[in-house]
Amino acid sequence: MTPAITTPTAPKKRRSREETRQKLLDSALQVFARNGYERATVDEIVREAGFSKGAFYVHFETKEDLFWEMLEERITAQQETFRQVVDSSLSVAENERRILEQAFNMSAHPLGPAVILEFTAHGMRNEKVREQLARMYERWHTFVAETLTAGQELGVVRKDVDLSLLASTIMALFEGSMIQSHFAPDSLRLDRKVEDLSGLIAELISPK
Repeated sequence: MTPAITTPTAPKKRRSREETRQKLLDSALQVFARNGYERATVDEIVREAGFSKGAFYVHFETKEDLFWEMLEERITAQQETFRQVVDSSLSVAENERRILEQAFNMSAHPLGPAVILEFTAHGMRNEKVREQLARMYERWHTFVAETLTAGQELGVVRKDVDLSLLASTIMALFEGSMIQSHFAPDSLRLDRKVEDLSGLIAELISPK
């Protein structure tokens, strides 16, 4: 009796779906970088990927959903990078310098400040997106607050201020610095003054 031949069709189909999804994400990144969020269209994304619109809607409900997934992936990667560059054996100023350098490097990513600001402006007019952005902010706030808490336990972060307020202040400094580095004149760009900026932040958060 000839043994039955089994074909691993399910894993192949799953792999094919994952590859299609990733191809759409990669193509969308190029389209967003080229056109910005508002002018990017599903038609152009699928054309860039070499798929039909039907393939797009198998994986994503809207352009917003696709963009949000890309943003979530980038946030995860950014936070992991920041975790890796922080070294408890170094001074606060040196750790801030390392973080700032990574942050400024990341701001050159295709999903940089210009596209993020455009998406944020879109969120101002869209309640669903606004809620997603609020969750993104909360996620970053939690990450920064946890990092500061670890610093307090090591004795290198001050304990005489509201930790939540300190986390929000540092986030505002970083966000503003990223935007400023793209639009300010060269003489004012903070990405050209990383040492001074890291020292200033270190003074803000270090024990008195």
